[in-house]
Amino acid sequence: MTVAEYVSGSTGREGSMRTCFAEVLARESASLAEVTDGVMLANWRRRVVKELMTPRSPYALALRQSGDVPERADLLDRWRELIAETLERLLKSGAAGNALCSSAQTPRADIDAQKAAVLILAALHGGSTLSQIARDPWPLNAALDFALAPFAATEDDGPTRTRNE
Repeated sequence: MTVAEYVSGSTGREGSMRTCFAEVLARESASLAEVTDGVMLANWRRRVVKELMTPRSPYALALRQSGDVPERADLLDRWRELIAETLERLLKSGAAGNALCSSAQTPRADIDAQKAAVLILAALHGGSTLSQIARDPWPLNAALDFALAPFAATEDDGPTRTRNE
């Protein structure tokens, strides 16, 4: 299904949510396709956090608990698949930061890209909900710190920020 097909045929609020879903999927497809290493994944993360912290952005609207449940499920499933494809690519290329075994410099066999993608999506969803309530990006960043830890760019990057900063 193309983005145009995904958006077409709807009016009103339902059409508006479909537009948000289609925009998120189109942006994520393009953005995640460009991720080839941990640094680019960190850049993707910063962009998505910024989007989720903007109350009227398509990302924030798409993750709200509203809209048609099957369409929301489709959005989340397709987004999870885009993330999983990106993680698989990073693992296969050896560009996944901490995902490499230090001794052999080979991809770690214990990282399941599908499960990691679910964890990242759960961190985005739950973290953004907590951050929007608190009006503070800290919960979202904390959740993403753990979800993205196996794919961190470098050890010097450190945590996004502490609660007291």
